[in-house]
Amino acid sequence: MFIEKTFQDMLEKRAGECGEKRFMVEPLSGDTMTYRQLYEEAGQMGKNLRSRGLEKGEAVLLLLANGRNFIVSYFGCCCGGGVAIPVNTALKAGEIAYLIQDSRCKYILTTEEFADNILKKSREQREILDNGLWLYTLKEKAVCRQAELPGMREEDLAMILYTSGTTGSPKGVMLTCHNLLSEAGNICEGHRLGRNDTALCVLPWFHINGLVITLLSSILACGSIVVTRKFSVTHFWEYIEKYRVTWFSGVPTMYSHLLSRGRCGDYDIRSLRFARSASASLPVAVLEAFEREFGVPVIESYGITEGGSQITTNPLPPGVRKAGSVGLPVGCRIRILDADGGELPSMETGEVVIQGENITEGYFHKPEENKAAFAGGWFHSGDMGYIDEDGYLFLTGRLKELINRAGEKFSPREVDEVVYQIPQVELAAAVGVPDAVYGEETAVFIKLKEGVCLSEQEVLTFCRERLAYYKVPRYVRFVREIPQGGNGKIQRLKLLEMYAL
Repeated sequence: MFIEKTFQDMLEKRAGECGEKRFMVEPLSGDTMTYRQLYEEAGQMGKNLRSRGLEKGEAVLLLLANGRNFIVSYFGCCCGGGVAIPVNTALKAGEIAYLIQDSRCKYILTTEEFADNILKKSREQREILDNGLWLYTLKEKAVCRQAELPGMREEDLAMILYTSGTTGSPKGVMLTCHNLLSEAGNICEGHRLGRNDTALCVLPWFHINGLVITLLSSILACGSIVVTRKFSVTHFWEYIEKYRVTWFSGVPTMYSHLLSRGRCGDYDIRSLRFARSASASLPVAVLEAFEREFGVPVIESYGITEGGSQITTNPLPPGVRKAGSVGLPVGCRIRILDADGGELPSMETGEVVIQGENITEGYFHKPEENKAAFAGGWFHSGDMGYIDEDGYLFLTGRLKELINRAGEKFSPREVDEVVYQIPQVELAAAVGVPDAVYGEETAVFIKLKEGVCLSEQEVLTFCRERLAYYKVPRYVRFVREIPQGGNGKIQRLKLLEMYAL
């Protein structure tokens, strides 16, 4: 469908094909950018970095919020021969220091807003660029070079994106230009994206979902984007109407918040073709309630950082969408394996493994992890699931999150799905907790919708009517907030810490 091989190639072609078309608008600041400006500003940033000593393959850490500065810095870094490392703007100095060391980073691009997140010893190497960007040079000898761009190859490493580190220290996922553009092409194909589409960007670009799904894929499709710094229930439907948004990509917690608050005002949202959900499993009850309330088809998808984002997706209408399924593979291949590496037939649960041109080259300087992750020539995702007779993938949980109660193993998502059917519940998450008798018992954490009441006994009664006895929660905790990562995923390990308090 698309023949672009590098970011340079893509940006140049978009500038030629639709140069004066508005590519981006930021509602709060009113800032806009055309495709020609995108091409020119990214090229100038690449030249600026080259003139300050950036060599081919050197890492540039991006500590930036969604917006023009992120776009220009990301593509400028790559076009200048660097390797972009977008990082969570909520990280503190010690956490960023680990990423700098692990990635062997040579430069940092940020703004004054996030400067305190950077270790003080780097500040004497700071230079202020245009538009409020701050550049830190972390190498002792930065030899100034000619400003011309070095040229990209499709096999060049374009980005290292760090995993959340829920099972240990964060690992750097290496993604080439070919990985990312192949994946963006898969997304455009799966969602039938084109020049008439406008995406509302509500997810941060330091995570793979927001970066590749809404930003990179929109450029490849020559579409437009509406850029917000963060998700806002208050302004959500306003932006949909004002900018005639045709689609957005969200995470399950966002759908729960939108349902809890309802539509704010009588906004016209008929421009929406579909809503997309990924990054975590969307409870069926939430999906069905959202479609009933807003009349917008929800396309549930499955993606991983190691795959450049999307692996499977449900088809758009009139294709068959299966509630509870993350859909069919687009542009890659999946299998389900048992614990011994044998392929399982349809309807049997095992580990999801993947092959495709979008799949990472591996983790940065982690040979042992790479050996385990690519055993047998397939990438082992750590996600559990099964494929039905029609080829649709259903996820059941994470390999390391399974609850084991006296030998009965099950996914916490099975409990989540039932609890979400209780009308008063806004957010819910189950987790296995230590138990002296059964090894593990189930605790469920619940955030209620505003202004409603629910008792522990009501939750347990509801669950006993719908779950096998060994899956019924032993403990029910009502909380004000449920911990989530920057990508919207509920952090079950932090729930374990909360339980221990």
